[in-house]
Amino acid sequence: MQQNNQDAVLLELLKDGSAEAFTTVYNKYHRILMSLATDMLKDDNKAEDLIQEFFIDFWQKKSFLKIDVNYQNRDRASIMKCYLYASVRNRCLNKITREKKFTSVIPDEPFLPNDPLESKEIYTQVNTALKSKVPPKSSTAFRLRHYDQKSHKEIAEEMNTSIQTVKNQIGTAVKILRGYFSPAHL
Repeated sequence: MQQNNQDAVLLELLKDGSAEAFTTVYNKYHRILMSLATDMLKDDNKAEDLIQEFFIDFWQKKSFLKIDVNYQNRDRASIMKCYLYASVRNRCLNKITREKKFTSVIPDEPFLPNDPLESKEIYTQVNTALKSKVPPKSSTAFRLRHYDQKSHKEIAEEMNTSIQTVKNQIGTAVKILRGYFSPAHL
């Protein structure tokens, strides 16, 4: 009970701008929030980065000022703990969602059909869609990856751009092609 009362006092001190209160909150919750993030992200380095970014935002953006607003129906003594847990959990979920969305849009391997007739038909259909629906740079990146079987690094060098830009361009092409070849469109 005394520990929860300490959080209520810390919250008031934070609202008064106390850097010492921030340090106390950091020291008190860093390890347990790190454990939560590591469990969710399954990666110590990503978890540590996320926790550091959270605490930076918590202090610099004065996120603690939102605590009363977001947790009006909670016991005042437990609102900080709830806020910290919920914030870190949401950041982890957002990170997981972004990573899944990014990896599901961009295939890792070049597309190679087994049947030569299927290959020619698919090639013709995809080529038509690439010419008419996909932006030129995305189309070029897609062709280099899936037709020429070049790595992201090789494509980046050839197109004189970054690897991330190449991945984004291929992702754009794949997204457009998926929409174009979806059952609703056909």
